[in-house]
Amino acid sequence: MSYRRTWVAYAIAPALCALTTLVAFPLRGQLDKANIVMIYLLAVFVVAVRLGRGPAVLTALLSVALFDFFFVPPYISFTVADAQYLVTFGVMLAVGLITSHLAAQLGERSEAAEASAQETRVLYDLARDLGATLSYAQVAEVLDRFLANLGMHGGLLVSESLAAPDALRHHGGYLPDEYETAQARAAYRENAAVESVALGASEPSALFLPFAGTTRVRGVLVATAPASPARLRAKRPLLGAVASLVGIAIERIHFADIAQQSELDAQTEKLRSSILSSISHDLRTPLTTLVGLADSVADTRTGLPAEVRETAEIIRGQAYSMHRMVSNLLEMARLQSGRVVLNRQWQPLDEVIGSSTRLLGELLARRRLLIDLPADLPLVSFDAVLIERVFCNLLENAAKYSDDGAVIEIAAAVDDGRLEVGVCNEGSGFPAGRMEQLFELFVRGEQEAAVPGTGIGLALCRAIVGAHGGSIVAENRQGKACVRFTLPQETPPAVDGEWS
Repeated sequence: MSYRRTWVAYAIAPALCALTTLVAFPLRGQLDKANIVMIYLLAVFVVAVRLGRGPAVLTALLSVALFDFFFVPPYISFTVADAQYLVTFGVMLAVGLITSHLAAQLGERSEAAEASAQETRVLYDLARDLGATLSYAQVAEVLDRFLANLGMHGGLLVSESLAAPDALRHHGGYLPDEYETAQARAAYRENAAVESVALGASEPSALFLPFAGTTRVRGVLVATAPASPARLRAKRPLLGAVASLVGIAIERIHFADIAQQSELDAQTEKLRSSILSSISHDLRTPLTTLVGLADSVADTRTGLPAEVRETAEIIRGQAYSMHRMVSNLLEMARLQSGRVVLNRQWQPLDEVIGSSTRLLGELLARRRLLIDLPADLPLVSFDAVLIERVFCNLLENAAKYSDDGAVIEIAAAVDDGRLEVGVCNEGSGFPAGRMEQLFELFVRGEQEAAVPGTGIGLALCRAIVGAHGGSIVAENRQGKACVRFTLPQETPPAVDGEWS
């Protein structure tokens, strides 16, 4: 046990000097004075190693005085008869002081090495415990135990979202107040430690240490020591290392969650694609039969009552609508599987627009269709079947979300090396703030109950346009809902044998 820098150490030093004198005094006639000096120097060395530099200096001074008083003639007196003993006293004092300094320095270094080894073991145990954590709550629990062993309290403030990095979420047993939360945010933003010092106090009441992973600052470690505030500064290097370990653990958990979610999303998407593909194939055959039978009945001009013919036409319309829906599902499944090979050919855009409007002739009959295509519109390389499906879906949406007599516009132009096509309709427009979500699978607008649909059309359009290397966006323009998509505009190949 070390009594350094305590009154106990300074009390032990003279007691050891007295004990040394009691041991050496009976040997005054048998031992040479140089050997007695060595006994006192041994006492100085022992005190320096065990009690520190201050008690060792006191022991050296007392040893010289006791040696002079009891072992140098005239005895029991501080008078020195022979001047050569003054040299002995000086050498004895110098050797004692040097010995005490070296021994004390060795002891300090030994204690520092031991403390460093102890901190290394503590950090190793902490790293091992943090390595087994699977959630932020478990990290906070491990940190609470560690700080409790140091006589401290604390917790974690973790930034869990890049969208709002200052929204630090609390984990652990220590709940900071608003002022401390503000200081934690400051430490997070500046990526620098912050000490909270109360007015009139010299020691910090709380310490805020930001911790980071390999990519960014992840949060702030909060540590307090109400019983001994000075420990915060004394243990700050250790707490800095703890914060680094916590940052690594937090980032590991974060990326593990992302990987797990990505794996789950991939499996979900794979299952959904398989279901879509299976359902689409199974429904396509009976639907084709149903469409054919409805066509036969509806096209029969004689021998059928008007009510039956009208019913057959309704069945045919609904069958065609379901057929387009199933075709969209099947095409979406094929595109998501990544096995689609585009049949790209150089062709005019107006032909695919014409075929799309003919397919939807009955649906567009009660709308006013305006087509604005430049006369010099160049040929474009695309898969006609897929781009026709894009136009069919956009026109069908435009018709469903507009009133009878409303205008539906189709316009195209070449801009900056890309062909831009827009389909707009008069109506209420797209719901605000959901423009990007509309292109996700099974996501629809606000009027889901009023307008039939499955939320596949725009998702399929984005997949087809993306497969062609283009982009697609939705926007509202002065009382109109518009969807614009682009296709790369390349130079068509030269045609051999052209007439000049």
